[in-house]
Amino acid sequence: MKNLIKKVGMLTGLFVVAFAYSLIANPATVKQPRDSIIIDFDNNTKILIYVKDKSDLENLRSFDLNAMLRDVSLSIDSSKNVTYLKLEDDGGDKYLKDTTVVFDSDPDEDDFERSRSSDDHENKARIKLGNYRLEVDVDDIEDLEETFEDIEDDGLKVTSSTEEKRLRKTTHEFNVEIGVNNYLEDGDFPDGNANYSVKPWGSWYVGFSSIHKTAIGNGPFFLEWGGTLHWYNFKLDNEDIQIVKTENGTEYLEPPVGTTGIKSKLTASYLSAVLVPMLDFSRGTRKVKKYESGSISISKYKKQGVRIGVGGYAGYRLGSHTKYRFKQDGDKDRDKTSGNFNLNNFRYGVRGQIGYKGMDFFINYDLNELFNDDKGPAKLNAISFGFIL
Repeated sequence: MKNLIKKVGMLTGLFVVAFAYSLIANPATVKQPRDSIIIDFDNNTKILIYVKDKSDLENLRSFDLNAMLRDVSLSIDSSKNVTYLKLEDDGGDKYLKDTTVVFDSDPDEDDFERSRSSDDHENKARIKLGNYRLEVDVDDIEDLEETFEDIEDDGLKVTSSTEEKRLRKTTHEFNVEIGVNNYLEDGDFPDGNANYSVKPWGSWYVGFSSIHKTAIGNGPFFLEWGGTLHWYNFKLDNEDIQIVKTENGTEYLEPPVGTTGIKSKLTASYLSAVLVPMLDFSRGTRKVKKYESGSISISKYKKQGVRIGVGGYAGYRLGSHTKYRFKQDGDKDRDKTSGNFNLNNFRYGVRGQIGYKGMDFFINYDLNELFNDDKGPAKLNAISFGFIL
């Protein structure tokens, strides 16, 4: 609970800035003398704005109040004893804004949201930070600090529910995929005695993906599409075996007398395009836990629902190499060789995904063979699976 209170305190600081701007943007809502505006936050904190008339007040909307407050904060931090600060701008354009601030453009995504109740005409403010949202009545701004101090004494009303979140047509995210590689021979994993069989643990698959999600209609259907840069690592189960390209193709050879293998693997990198139709059976549904005390409510959101989809991918090989670490006559050495090793330059296959809440699992299966025809140790189709982070 104490951690929650600290987070709310941070949100409150952000709210104060947003509220101050809202008063400037809507001068009709401010009760002030003709030549000044006083924004009184508590007994020790005031913002005083002098103006000649209403037209001067409208001109204030061209200035960035946030930038001014940041400069004040820097001035205070750099001075030990501050009793009076004055911001001066001889040119008159230091704090001009390049763009116009628009409130309520996207209530679910913007960091700041200001809304007005249509029933009682009371100003409200909402601030979103990560999975937390603070909502408070503007009229209670003077009592905000006192309310936070009394939360632990008065207690919080805690409720749990689910709600529908308005989603954008297309969203973007950057994913990291971590998993393991293997390959299938005639639908089965190679026999453990085969020279080309791999270690399930240590044959890592790593991918970096730029993925877009486009909703189709208002139902659960959407498309995931984008690009992935990824690496296959096939670590041989028998570390004595060395992978060598010969005139006959790529061979997996026993070591010469006096040589003992330590590690042997084949690595290949690909750039692939991905398209996966998905069904999200609770699209837009979020679990909400709300804490309420007086006019303040704090909401925490969590993803909900099952996602499942099947699609495909196609890619091109960027590079490949083998690495062979061994001990010969008591001395350790290694051999790293780059080349194509008769690997197919193109790859294409089927991809499946399933997710629940914040966790997603993937599986890729190459429909074409890993090696060119009759140039590998066997007819092998790569398979990889793991987690999307």
